[in-house]
Amino acid sequence: MPDNQKQSQSDNQNSSEHRTVSHILKELLTVCIWIVFGAFTLWGADGFGLLFSSPSIPYDVSSQVDFPEVYQIWQSNDAVFVDARSTGSFHQGHIPGAINVPINRVVQYLHLLPTDKKTLLITYCGSITCPNAYQLMNVLNEKGYQNVKFFPRGLRDWQVLGYPLETK
Repeated sequence: MPDNQKQSQSDNQNSSEHRTVSHILKELLTVCIWIVFGAFTLWGADGFGLLFSSPSIPYDVSSQVDFPEVYQIWQSNDAVFVDARSTGSFHQGHIPGAINVPINRVVQYLHLLPTDKKTLLITYCGSITCPNAYQLMNVLNEKGYQNVKFFPRGLRDWQVLGYPLETK
């Protein structure tokens, strides 16, 4: 075999190997980008991703209400329950009699709340991993409501215990 044919075969093989390595590096970069994107989605850059599990600011335990007290309050109609989830989630099921005030639209929904700022309000969201109930409690306190608590376990645990749900 002539030398220039051997050289041509060698160049083709090197070129093919270079393309393979280049392709592998591009795929690896794509996977790394998706991993970083997934991490931000799950944990969030600010600590409020999908896997956020507790309020980042310590709270006073007296500001929360849990089982069985929350159910007793609901049965006796001693509070207004305020659902901090999206309107779509609220329509799929909520604590009977609750008012929907999505955390990202508080100002537009304040008119639904009692005018008496001393009324007991209990905020809740989907589950114990959702920070919305805690955040809504703080926003309502800032808006002048004086008797706001939050139900940290949320609708999921309410439903697990077999308590009633309402849909719209």
